[in-house]
Amino acid sequence: MRSISVIASLVLAAWLYSLGMGPGAAWLDVWWWRRETILFSGVLSFTLMAWLMLLAMRPAWLEQRMGGLDRLYRMHRLAGYWAIGLGFAHYLLELAGPLLDMLVPHPGKGPKVERLFEAWRDSAKDLGEWSIWLLGLLLVLTLWQRFPYHLWRYAHRLLAPLFLLFAFHGVVLAPDNYWRQPLGLLIAGSALLGSICALYSLTRRIGQSRRHTGQIVAMRALADDVLEITCQLQGHWRHQPGQFAFIDFGGAEGAHPFTLSAADTGNACVRVAIKALGDHTRHLQHTLQVGQAVQVEGPYGAFTLPSAQLPNQHWIAAGIGVTPFLAWLEALQGQPERAPQATLHYCVRNPAEDLFGQRLAQLCSGLPSIRLQVHYSDLQGPLDGSTLLSEHPQGWPHLWFCGPQGLAEHLRRGLRQAGMPLAQFHQEAFRMR
Repeated sequence: MRSISVIASLVLAAWLYSLGMGPGAAWLDVWWWRRETILFSGVLSFTLMAWLMLLAMRPAWLEQRMGGLDRLYRMHRLAGYWAIGLGFAHYLLELAGPLLDMLVPHPGKGPKVERLFEAWRDSAKDLGEWSIWLLGLLLVLTLWQRFPYHLWRYAHRLLAPLFLLFAFHGVVLAPDNYWRQPLGLLIAGSALLGSICALYSLTRRIGQSRRHTGQIVAMRALADDVLEITCQLQGHWRHQPGQFAFIDFGGAEGAHPFTLSAADTGNACVRVAIKALGDHTRHLQHTLQVGQAVQVEGPYGAFTLPSAQLPNQHWIAAGIGVTPFLAWLEALQGQPERAPQATLHYCVRNPAEDLFGQRLAQLCSGLPSIRLQVHYSDLQGPLDGSTLLSEHPQGWPHLWFCGPQGLAEHLRRGLRQAGMPLAQFHQEAFRMR
């Protein structure tokens, strides 16, 4: 949200500067206010679109600055919501002209003045109108979670050509005086940056430098609905424990993110545990085979092993969310001095779903500073924030959570009510749409 505030502040400052450079503000003229609001909402919407196009590139330098790809994607969604909302406000204000004229008659236009890009202005208006409706439809499909992901990801690719149309619309229709002011620099810079990103997307180059081909070399069913897969990759591959990768097993569904459940041993092998949580992962349970080709893109993410200097650590693994903690513990084997003082809470419904408890106990046995607690929610109820806080009466703990969103919200509510700073609650906030 901070980056959106910064962008809004820049556009507002540039807009206010343009008012100061103009012939004088007609503060009581409703038509002046309509015109300026149309221009301001349009420039801000367009600048945010350029920002979300940059975020869609998944640049490594920006991912690290934002604290992981999950947070980068969350900002991408927020920027999209604001850009589309402001885009519709811009369009509706334009449509409201005849209605406003019925209430406050328009004073009339002055003599026609030849403007830059005059021959393209009608085309730019029409393309902008159709593009905002298509962008609104894309937003509806994004919010409609029942819309199939494999169809949505193709629809989402419309974002790149739509931005190019908006760039044409914005550059052609920008007032001539903007090009001598900071607003002109914002429009030109946004058009250039976003168009480069759009062309990069249209040529399928996003993530290309991080893609590795490989094949499945081992498979193991941990339960009826949990499958562990090991892939051998070609080329140079390194990852930090707790990171994830996009894995494409072939087919129309495309790549999906999976947390890497093993530490990096330098042999270009990655291991993931896949739980049948949706149509795609259920399908994988029955179709994957040893020897099958895969494409892995990554690694991504900043949910990595915390420093041993941080006190009062709790690691909360719920269900299949145990996978990053398995990688953390594997990475610490043979180096117990690097392990922090921490309590690992492994949360499952009942002993029948305890698929990783034995493995966790084995890994923790060589790490005396890490205490394992298995929590059965059917018997003990869901893990509660007050339980975690009671162990540290002298200071707030640092919590790392990976698991279902429902449990995450339950913990957050309890911690918030107790007054704990939620900046100390770390979570891989995965949402692809």
